[in-house]
Amino acid sequence: MEQLEHYSTTLKLGEAMRLFRQTVEQHLLNSGGDPNAVGEVIVAINEGLVNVIRHGYQGQPGQVELLLWRQGHTLRTEVCDDAPLFDPTSVPTPDITMPLDLRPFGGMGVHMMREFVDELHYRVTEDGRNQLILIKHHTFPDTKSAQSA
Repeated sequence: MEQLEHYSTTLKLGEAMRLFRQTVEQHLLNSGGDPNAVGEVIVAINEGLVNVIRHGYQGQPGQVELLLWRQGHTLRTEVCDDAPLFDPTSVPTPDITMPLDLRPFGGMGVHMMREFVDELHYRVTEDGRNQLILIKHHTFPDTKSAQSA
């Protein structure tokens, strides 16, 4: 597996988040990512990061790490944070057939992550941090420059 990038930054909602999202997107495109697949991954990453800042860090700026890995056609993204432990994969899938005004608030961000990536996993790291793993197959159509591990 080839590490494409490792970001470690303090994020907050708003302009800083937008700029960070654009940086990650451009890096994935420059690495040969399919624009449609990259767009879907960026939506999922954004939802994950917004949830970390909004819920984990209670809307305050917080430290996050984002690691991007490539193995053949597949992108693996790891989002790590120091917020209180929370497993977003435990959030139940919302009933999207229910009228909006009858749905409980929340849960759509995790639902969107599930819809835009092929796999979504959570674990607590050895040092006690949250780690959300997003896997998107067929992100890189050309595997000539990437070696499968």
